[in-house]
Parts: sequence; structure tokens; C-alpha cells
Amino acid sequence: MTNKPLVFHVIPSLRMGGAERLVLELCARLPEHGYRTKIIALFDGGALWQEVRDRNIRWTQTVPSVEASRLELLSRLKKTIYAEPGRRPDIVHAHLFGADFWSILAREFHEVHRMLYEKGVPPPAFVSTAHNIDHEDSSLRRFARRWAVRRMDRVIAISKDVQRYAMHDLRVKNDRIRIIPNGIDVDRIPLRGTRAFDATPRFITVGRLEPQKGHETLFRALKDVKPPWRLDVVGSGSLERDLKELAERMHIASRVHFLGERHDVGELLAASDLFLFPSHWEGMGLALLEAMAAGLPFLASDLPAIREFTTASRLVPPEDPLAWTEAVAKALASSKDLIKKAEDAVPRVRKKYGIDRMVGEYAKLYGALLEGG
Repeated sequence: MTNKPLVFHVIPSLRMGGAERLVLELCARLPEHGYRTKIIALFDGGALWQEVRDRNIRWTQTVPSVEASRLELLSRLKKTIYAEPGRRPDIVHAHLFGADFWSILAREFHEVHRMLYEKGVPPPAFVSTAHNIDHEDSSLRRFARRWAVRRMDRVIAISKDVQRYAMHDLRVKNDRIRIIPNGIDVDRIPLRGTRAFDATPRFITVGRLEPQKGHETLFRALKDVKPPWRLDVVGSGSLERDLKELAERMHIASRVHFLGERHDVGELLAASDLFLFPSHWEGMGLALLEAMAAGLPFLASDLPAIREFTTASRLVPPEDPLAWTEAVAKALASSKDLIKKAEDAVPRVRKKYGIDRMVGEYAKLYGALLEGG
């Protein structure tokens, strides 16, 4: 077992998000490709901690909480990455800004020690997955992100749009970028089938309650959609209170149900009638792919990353409540056609974006790095 390469996946926390789920699936499935894995959570376990435990995935937490000293975080992370031989990783794979920055900083602090005392000991390769297009970065944060990501041996872009962002905004050389679309665990997503919309159509949106996800646009649009209908809002975030107050002001609060973070998203998708994805920007749109894999009719923002895997007929201009009102009304009037199109797309989505394909691509990338490619 010990002769198999060891991969550390470093991530700020194990909360319920697309990047966190990707890390969990990689760590659970890479052993089938000959790799040992371990999750390094920088600050806390989060909602996925129990699933990590249930699936027997090794993990550790670097510091007790996000309030911990950053010097302590750096010191502990450096000791974790540069442990004694046998416990030291062959590859350090960072996810999201905090993991990118602190992983590379740990390597920079260790470099002098390596040159003086570790001659002949091969250093780990460093990889980062760019999960999003980070429009909300401050100037300082963007500088720090660019500094870290440009020092990675490889950068994974989850879409062509993220590849362009990595090249032009983060200034990563194209020969260091590899596109590997995110995968979905289709076994966890039951099929909706071809049943007609309910008498009270059930809408659903899945995503963090943050400005990027466009919930405000959706709420303003739905106030002018003739009832009956209901909306399930899956996710949590800093805007929860503001969105509940907005629903009250829009007089739709009785029809909007905030479900929080859920572990049964697949079942919720299969029980719904229409998926609504009003994001202002996206790196890929994993929640939308899961809805498509369930055969759930959908409307989504017309974004470059989303155009990569779906047709324009069900895309709506982002940040345009009137356009969303009209699109939802049209979807309700033509539900039979939407249901058939959604059902027809299921085999393609499940084959092209299955989780095993994604894990296999990462395994090939790791192998090339370990061979010096």
C-alpha cells in the first residue's frame, strides 16, 4: 500500500459546495486508480464531514477554526505537507483560494530548507483546480490568487470559460492549464421521468445564497408569474435573511420555501417540475448538470460556461427579471415540450459528465506529473 502515490487534497472546509463534493469524490474513487488520498481541511469540517467519515476517507483539520492565527496555520500546513518520508505526499492538490495561497506559501517557506537539507528528495507536485470565475475578488485578493496559481505545476480549468479566465485574469501560461469538466455521480440522481407538471408546479433552485447565484433576480421575476406555483430554495449563505425579506416585499413568501443545505438533492430534483438557475456568472454550473442528469426541465442564465453543454433555447439573459418572468410563463405553457427535451438529453449528460470519467482524467494527469510530463 505504501508504494502507491499519495495525494493531499487541500481545501478550506468541507461545507456543502461543488468544490467540496468534487474533493470528496476524488478521494473516495482515486484508490481504484492506484492512489492513496487524504483531505486536508484548513479551518473546519463542515456539513460533509459525516459523509467523509462514512466513506472511510482519511482527513485532518489544520487549525481549530477560521479565527486561528495565520502563522499557526502556515506552520501546521507546512509540517503536514513536508512530513517525514512515507507520510509526505507526492502531489498536493489545492481547491479554492485559501488552499491555493496557503499551500504555495508553505512550499515557498520550505524551499530554503529543502535546498540546504533535502538534496535528492523529490518535492511534491502542486496542482490547483480553478472552480469558478472569481468576479468578486478585491484587488489584493486577486493579486494573491494570481501569485499562488501561477506557481502551480498544473492548473485544472473546469470549462473553456474558466480556462480563458485562468489565462487572461490569472495570467497562467496555457501549457500549464488542462481542462477537466466536473463530474456528477449519476447513481445518486434518480430520474424524474416523463410525468406532467403538478397542478401546483414545483420550481427548484440549488446554490449558495450569495450574490453570484442571482436569487434576487429570480424572486423579482416570480412576483409576476401567475400562481399557483411553489419554489424550493436549496442552499445557505450570507444572503438568507435578505432574501427572506425580499420574498416578503415581493408578496411571494408563502410560496417560497427555504430548505437549507440538503443531502437529498437528487430526490428533490426528481420530485420537482422546473429547475431555475439564474446565476450572474459560473465556472461551469454543476447544479444545473445534476438537474439535467435527472431529466428535469430547466431555465438557466445565458452564460459562456453554460453554453458549453446546453442549447440556447432554454437560456435567459442574466440580471433581467422581466426576461425571466416571460421565460417561466412560457415554460409553464409549453411544459410537454420541455419535459420531452429534458428526457432526451439525459443519456448524453450522464455519459459525458459522469464522475468516473472525471476521476480517470485526474488520475491520468497525476500520472503524467509523477513521470515528469
